[in-house]
Amino acid sequence: MKKQNFLKGWLGDRRPLLAQEITTLYSDIERNALGAAILTGFSQVAKSKEVRSYLLRGINIAKKHVNIFSELLQGSDVSVPMGSDSLVTDSAEVSPFSDKLMMLHTTGMTTLGIGFYGFSMSTQTRKDIGANYIRLVGETLLYAEDGANILIDNGWLEEPPRMVDREELAKTEKRKG
Repeated sequence: MKKQNFLKGWLGDRRPLLAQEITTLYSDIERNALGAAILTGFSQVAKSKEVRSYLLRGINIAKKHVNIFSELLQGSDVSVPMGSDSLVTDSAEVSPFSDKLMMLHTTGMTTLGIGFYGFSMSTQTRKDIGANYIRLVGETLLYAEDGANILIDNGWLEEPPRMVDREELAKTEKRKG
């Protein structure tokens, strides 16, 4: 590299994508397309209106992210992976899963997706792509928080193991000896 313009990307001409940028964008498209397909199946059989609404919102977010990443690839004349919505059946009568299980799976996929976005962000050197990831992580974090609130409100989320709060323990009056 001989010029600073390698890092540009906000305005004006943008350099073609690097192989590592193409790889992460492509993977993020595939993950979001698969997530949208899973959420489509879940939304068709969810019993709770609140859960169904949450799942439908997730589909819209995933499709929006696919479009953003696809535009970046297409802007460098890179082909875009195909979606997998057509693989979802039209079943809407009997759910093979409980709303609780579908919500736990959805929030798990969402938090993993945030981690993947963090990795993808670390491989980008074009500023415009990094800025997209920052914005999309924020949106995904809000979605994840809303999912956690649904889990908590329904009593579906167990508190994970954590470190003892030593200050709180020291304040207790139950002393032996």
